[in-house]
Amino acid sequence: MKAARFYKPDAPLKVEQVPEPKAGPNEVLVNIKACGICRGDVQRHHGQIKVPLSPMILGHEPAGIIAEIGSDVDTELKAGDPVAVVAVGCGQCYYCRTGRDNLCDAIPLGLGIARDGCYAEYAVASPRQLFKIPDNVPLEAGAIMAGPTGTAFHAINMAEAILGDTVVLFGAGCLGTQALQLLKMKGITTIMVDIADGKLEIARQFGADHVINSRRENPVAKVKELTDGYGAYAAIEFIGLPQTLLQAIDCLRKGGRVIDVGSVTEPFEISLAPFTDRGLALTKEVSLMTITHFKISEAQTLMRILAAGKLDFETGTAHVALDEINRGLQIKETSQEYFRVLVHP
Repeated sequence: MKAARFYKPDAPLKVEQVPEPKAGPNEVLVNIKACGICRGDVQRHHGQIKVPLSPMILGHEPAGIIAEIGSDVDTELKAGDPVAVVAVGCGQCYYCRTGRDNLCDAIPLGLGIARDGCYAEYAVASPRQLFKIPDNVPLEAGAIMAGPTGTAFHAINMAEAILGDTVVLFGAGCLGTQALQLLKMKGITTIMVDIADGKLEIARQFGADHVINSRRENPVAKVKELTDGYGAYAAIEFIGLPQTLLQAIDCLRKGGRVIDVGSVTEPFEISLAPFTDRGLALTKEVSLMTITHFKISEAQTLMRILAAGKLDFETGTAHVALDEINRGLQIKETSQEYFRVLVHP
């Protein structure tokens, strides 16, 4: 089969022929039809996140068609079914048994993270990872649900905002726009912050109540102005920069919470000193929360939302063939027009 493999940082991924994987008796072989390019894969390409193997097939946000089911697999799924392939926990550990399966140690060992992934024509998965895509939903939507939509959904659930609250979103990219659409379903007032007018215009189309270009306006001052001086109940940071995470903290009201999705990769300081501006904010019961992945229960809920046709997956999406994988990585990293890239093996 054809696959795109990583060899070393900053070297182009090589598209080459490799042996097709075989499904074991407890596994399922999936013909991959679409795989999202995650920002993490851009970081892996640059060596910012270590890739454990060389060569290795990256890609961990796939959807496809079931090609073969192992002889010992007990499932209602059948060959030919369209499925999203989702990273899931082991089902047996403390975290899985207490409803926090997104924290399972098995998830970082998944496809495209610690072993060959899905920038390829075929991949082998556990049946627990497969979620059937509703008949009225495009298969590509399953690939987006397998990554950014699930993560965005988990982030807004962690924020615990309710009708009447205001949530600030830092970053009008793939994750931010998915979170925006999900928040609007709950009747939450939303403020989107970015530096790209084109992305902010898309945010307006998705229903953002306010947009702020932080190159032209101070986002903290503007959020305070829009909330009668109190600040927002929650801020979700999708960019991964110290500056935007600190701005997210500063724009909160008392008792607010920041959800850090962007994962800052460089060291920085947050002062807890009680007589500095930010220190005062952090001594007013402000919570700073990190997140990882999403829960199986959230994936099941998202499938129902997908079936209802309430999410736009096509706006801002670029499509590339597997042979164009390196162009896809460049689009994901630099484009102001597209914030989501799907690879089609």
